Amino acid sequence: MVWGNRGPATADRADATPPPRMVAKKRAVPRYHRVMVPSIAPDDAALLAEQVAYYRARAGEYDEWWLRTGRYDRGAALNAQWLAETDAVEAALDAFLRERTPQRVLEFACGTGLFTRRLAALAPRIVAVDASPEVIAINRARCAGLLAEIEYVDGDIFDFRPTERFDLVFFSFWLSHVPDTCFARFWQQVRDCLAPGGAAYLIDSARDQTSTARDHVLPGTDASVMTRRLNDGREFRIVKLFHRPDELSSRLAALGHAAAIAQTPRYFIHGSASPRKQEGR
Repeated sequence: MVWGNRGPATADRADATPPPRMVAKKRAVPRYHRVMVPSIAPDDAALLAEQVAYYRARAGEYDEWWLRTGRYDRGAALNAQWLAETDAVEAALDAFLRERTPQRVLEFACGTGLFTRRLAALAPRIVAVDASPEVIAINRARCAGLLAEIEYVDGDIFDFRPTERFDLVFFSFWLSHVPDTCFARFWQQVRDCLAPGGAAYLIDSARDQTSTARDHVLPGTDASVMTRRLNDGREFRIVKLFHRPDELSSRLAALGHAAAIAQTPRYFIHGSASPRKQEGR
């Protein structure tokens, strides 16, 4: 689930045959365009490039983290706690989707499809964006045969500017990889991508040492950079910021978003954020 400075976004469609209610009129392929956006500071840009390299290299082993295998196996008790909490965040997302019934969903940092498949089960159209063609390939294979129309975009999230608007912007385990200097700009981008009445929904990591691999060490609470290791021993630096629900909700309120963020007992934060109507709009 990655992004970085990789040039223009490119769209790639992978549409399964939709049910009859979805084929009354064939959709034109939407176009994406680049706009002038503030440049990322050189130090952040270098770190983000290394982060992209890490997640591209990690694509084939990413799911070990979610499934608690290999270096992420923490023993029966902690694994059971993890799986109970993954069930909880998945159920919360499913309930949100059923309540909101979004027709058009934008997924930032779609990764290997662990959540794309859940979105596609309840929404007819998904645009899935990631900076790693390797994880997009895994995502496409995982979601093959689903009824939803899924369009994949390989490119830098910060440069992504769709011409259509979405009922839902979703991202999982990605906000924690956004540098603090880019936080406000990213949430403005989320607002710009939403249709009137739309909302964002996020899932991310809470700070817990047993969430990561056994050979990873979490940085100090004030740190924003973490060293990650692959199964082959290669190491990369990434952005890693653990947001607390109260702190995140306050920051979003200051940016004009009404947020409802919760935390599971140990491992995850999750919830929605909706833009408040701006004066003059």
